[in-house]
Amino acid sequence: MKSNLELKKNLAQKIPVWRDEISSLLKKCPDKIVSQVTVWQLFRGLRGVNSIVCDTSTVYPIKGLFIRDYYLQDLEDYLPEEIFYLLCTGELPNSRVLKLLQSDISKRLFVPEYVWEIIASLPNDIHPMVMLSIAVMSLQKESVFSKRYIEGMSKEEYWETTLEDALNLIAKVPILTAGIFRKKILRENLISPMSELDLAANFNHMLGIQRDDVIDEFMRKFMVVHSDHEGGNVTANATRIVNSALSDLYYSYSAGINGLAGFLHGMANQDMVRYVLRLLNEYNQVPDEDTLIKFVWSILERGKIFPGFGHAVLRAQDPRFSILYNFGKKHWPDEIVFQVVDKLCDIVPPILSEHGKAKNPYPNIDAISGSLLYHIGIKELKFYPVMFASALSLGLSAQLILNQALKSPIFRPRSVTVSWVKNYVDCFKK
Repeated sequence: MKSNLELKKNLAQKIPVWRDEISSLLKKCPDKIVSQVTVWQLFRGLRGVNSIVCDTSTVYPIKGLFIRDYYLQDLEDYLPEEIFYLLCTGELPNSRVLKLLQSDISKRLFVPEYVWEIIASLPNDIHPMVMLSIAVMSLQKESVFSKRYIEGMSKEEYWETTLEDALNLIAKVPILTAGIFRKKILRENLISPMSELDLAANFNHMLGIQRDDVIDEFMRKFMVVHSDHEGGNVTANATRIVNSALSDLYYSYSAGINGLAGFLHGMANQDMVRYVLRLLNEYNQVPDEDTLIKFVWSILERGKIFPGFGHAVLRAQDPRFSILYNFGKKHWPDEIVFQVVDKLCDIVPPILSEHGKAKNPYPNIDAISGSLLYHIGIKELKFYPVMFASALSLGLSAQLILNQALKSPIFRPRSVTVSWVKNYVDCFKK
């Protein structure tokens, strides 16, 4: 199936300009230093080192997340399809182009039967992220990129075939996610997609959620705020590294979401709700402020991280949190899980500041997203990172289309030994 011609045509016009821009930088100032690495950074995950180029989105410590040149909060009422187009091209589509893109995606709303057979064969107690990763990997044989590469396509076609894989992935991941939720968690039948619905509304439909306009609006916002978060986080970086070896989008996306399943990355939203449910089970009501303060301190004093607060880059409140929090406050203020989260978001930041370990004590997206998923009926907590992964298919796909369009090389930094570092920095010589 050929990809949406308007999106492809727009990219074909922009890619030579972007390539020329990079070529000019490499010619005029190839030796200009853009970052330096301290010993602390070398042993602490390269925190703060400028080492990845990512144009789809940027996180500024105070201003927050920008998708292309748009502040996230200016995009919260757009459809996920519009955000994907923006991520790829730097422009929002007009109504005609949007309809063409939606029509293109709707033609891809199917999953081969062999994939469902593979999912059905998996034990029900396997983590749903494992199920999604396996399902995506099983689709790899459908990769247009891999088929065309074996046939001998030119490098100029890499981005075009990656675009084909991306549109297929964006269409199929919500189907897979909803199917895993219904078959393996609810133990109910699959619900077929409806091509006339937008991506988010169709996602709700296939999940079997009791839909209304508000819940569809929530899912659109959920997918938009989770769509992309620059290139340095574990998921994006893992996806890009694997893709840099010319592994196709299915291999690359699967690698990235496996990173999302890490306890320090995509699991915080479920941990937040787990703490809230523990409190509600113990007190049978929203606990008072003193009780919550004692609870938070008890977590921190045991050397644990309180989930949903802080951020590696941000030094202000996460705009993704603000969007979903304001939505929940407007539409579902009486939801009891939301009420506990609401109180914790006032209580925790001062405690973290007093505790002294957090450079950013403010709530992030993981503080709020789980409580709203719980409200709409997704009560299996370990399914929350899978929902996150589904939305990320938009941004990860866009990043890889651009990586291939700009002919990004294989990622291969040099590794050194601890002995080399000791000798190089000369700190241990008398």
